[in-house]
Amino acid sequence: MHLAQLRQPLTRAAANSCHSVCRLPTTHSSVSATALLSEQFAHLRIGPTSSNVAVEGRRYASVKSQGAYRLKPKRTIPKKLGAKKTGDQYVIPGNIIYKQRGTLWHPGENTIMGRDHTIHAAVAGYVKYYRDPQRHPDRQYIGVVFNRNDKLPYPKDAPRKRKLGLVAVPRKVEDVEKPTMSASGLPLWVTRHEAIEIPPPATSPVAAAKEVKGKGARVSASGAAAVPASSNTISASSNNGGSSVIAELIKEKLAARAEYNARQLALRKLQQQKMLARRGTRVLRLMNNYSYRETNWEIGRLIGDPGSVPGTEKVGSRKAKFRARRRRRNTFLLGIKERKLAKADRREEYRRRVREKREQRLVQRKEFMKKQREAKKAGAASASAEKGAAAEKKEVKAEKPAAPKAEAAPKKVEEKKQPAAEKPKAEKKKDSSKTEKKD
Repeated sequence: MHLAQLRQPLTRAAANSCHSVCRLPTTHSSVSATALLSEQFAHLRIGPTSSNVAVEGRRYASVKSQGAYRLKPKRTIPKKLGAKKTGDQYVIPGNIIYKQRGTLWHPGENTIMGRDHTIHAAVAGYVKYYRDPQRHPDRQYIGVVFNRNDKLPYPKDAPRKRKLGLVAVPRKVEDVEKPTMSASGLPLWVTRHEAIEIPPPATSPVAAAKEVKGKGARVSASGAAAVPASSNTISASSNNGGSSVIAELIKEKLAARAEYNARQLALRKLQQQKMLARRGTRVLRLMNNYSYRETNWEIGRLIGDPGSVPGTEKVGSRKAKFRARRRRRNTFLLGIKERKLAKADRREEYRRRVREKREQRLVQRKEFMKKQREAKKAGAASASAEKGAAAEKKEVKAEKPAAPKAEAAPKKVEEKKQPAAEKPKAEKKKDSSKTEKKD
């Protein structure tokens, strides 16, 4: 509430309570008291404006000012991702260059990446966005250089540029000979070989595979045993409607499977021989109590990983196993691609041969039809020639004189033997002979 609004109640209360202080006679009215109090308030400099400020104090806003977030429903606070520094812009250590979710950009020269994939500057310099095909074919990097005119990436064998102008010098590494004898004159390790007879491999995996491929063996679906592929089955399949191309493909597939199984079998045998040789080898180390025993690592090497056959796994680091698994996967995928391409080539070859056979059949059919047409023409010409000869003979017979009655009987027999089509002509000839006799 403002002090100006409380002014009249205060003056009346003060007039009522300050009669003795002001020493006013009873005949004076309250107007003189109010005038006196106004003079006192004037001395105190309490006016309507100043009194308002003194009593009100500082007011605070109850509504957020412009620029604050007033989010709509189903909206989240913006993360403000993206580039914070442009190319060739100067940065100091710790500056944010790029904020991202995932590695759209990778940290390059003199930069670091935080756990939220934000790239920060590690030194004071100028920002550079670049690619490095030698490092990775597809990735894009962000780096910081000390000179604005420098270009990233630097050459592979060039010395790295540092802030203090130092030059990288290769350190000389000297090969230190490991001692073989202890201070007391005892050997630090002793190797013992057990007498295990290892039969030499008859043939190497490659030679075994070539031998199987030469024989043309066929392997069953389980891959347990190899059975020689009989040519009768392939020839029978080709005779029973199959083409020679399919038979050749089946033969190649069976031979490849047999070759693969033979190679795997030879590798397993060789690996087993190595395992036996390694198990027969004992490396005993000198301990502090002057006793020799095997270390835990060597014992574990002989035992093998849990869940695996001892000695069958190659010794290597965890990353090496991952690299080998990735390599096997890549080779498998490349094999799939190659097999698809080979299958497409075989399909195209099969279609080409089918087209050639169809064209050959069409050519043969045309030749056959042509021969038939020629034969028909020749038959029609011979038939027309025969008909012409028969007509000439009949004309010659009609020109001869009439025979006696005794010879009439055999003529009637001949007329019966003639076909039905020639009877009307004979009748006409008889009628003409009768007219001649009458004349």
